[in-house]
Amino acid sequence: MDLSAITYSVFIPMLYSIHEFAKSIGLDSFAWAIIILTAGVKLVLTPLTFKQIKSTRKMQLVQPQLKKLQDDFKKKEEKLKTDPGKLNQERLEFQQKMMGFYKDNGINPLGGCLPLLLQMPILLGLFWTFSGPPFKEKPLYVDVKVVSKAEANKKEAKSFDHPEIFVDAIGNKGRFALSHKKIVMVEGETYDIILSRTMGDVEIKPEDIQWKFFGNEEKAKAEIALDVKDGFNVSVTGLKAGSSHKIEALLPRTLVDDCFFFIKDFGDTGVFDAHTGKFNWDIFILASLFGISIWLSTKLNSPTLPPAPKDGEEEDPQVAIQRSMATMMPIMMTAMMFMIPLPAGALLYMLVSSYIQVGQTYFATKRYDKQFKKA
Repeated sequence: MDLSAITYSVFIPMLYSIHEFAKSIGLDSFAWAIIILTAGVKLVLTPLTFKQIKSTRKMQLVQPQLKKLQDDFKKKEEKLKTDPGKLNQERLEFQQKMMGFYKDNGINPLGGCLPLLLQMPILLGLFWTFSGPPFKEKPLYVDVKVVSKAEANKKEAKSFDHPEIFVDAIGNKGRFALSHKKIVMVEGETYDIILSRTMGDVEIKPEDIQWKFFGNEEKAKAEIALDVKDGFNVSVTGLKAGSSHKIEALLPRTLVDDCFFFIKDFGDTGVFDAHTGKFNWDIFILASLFGISIWLSTKLNSPTLPPAPKDGEEEDPQVAIQRSMATMMPIMMTAMMFMIPLPAGALLYMLVSSYIQVGQTYFATKRYDKQFKKA
């Protein structure tokens, strides 16, 4: 399945349409298109979000009764551990009691997952969109291997079967492909590789396309000759049998100088880009701000816990787990954002969405706590 087709036909047109609207009211950066999109998604999901928050607050209020049910089952489980038949029956009855308990109290234990699941396709689409043109260069690769004349039977020229998306700064779209995906050539042979547009109306200037070896370029140049005739035509010649290298045709990033506060480039990916060796401070700041939003969200969603036990005192295991999660969750989520190579544009969506969620949780919690106290 070509997932990039969804980006090509849905996300790029949607993002450019929102961007045009934002420009018409004086908000020129693509960041505003992301913010408007995020706010629109959160607005549509508000009823589900409030329902989930209500369910969470109810869960916290009935925690003592829930704990009593669980403790009663544990006692029975201990007594019946030598009787598997009765134990299984008791487990089924316990599960039915729990389901009835949730239903009677209007609680959906899985309700909190639905708003997140509904946003996942949007997040994945934005990840794909900001990982290529116009926000970032798009590489197309050819694997080239050179064999000896004695291995001439291994010759192969496999065609490129997956055209890649290209979008220019004003939203014109197209797809480009190389004539070859894999070449196995005999030492001394030459192959021509051609870059061509397979669909769309977008244009690329030949001088904007970069051809190079991926990886150790000095070693590759000594083993495979790369002759760039123009941006759309190159030839490769095998110089040394046994060599194997990847050749890269780099389609240009067309959207430049679109900054937003500390964000320098919406295509910046990951805190540290291993390919370029660049440390992306904008991603670092975005990930840190996201971590703060997770801490705030955890703070708002966590039940009020008793004071930490003094030295020598034992704490209820469930309380200990809740206390540990309240501390570790923001740390783990922030660490994930540092390690996962997300583009700045997709991370900005997550950041704005998370802070809107914090605001919704704060106001919904105040509202429902008043209702529950009256009840």
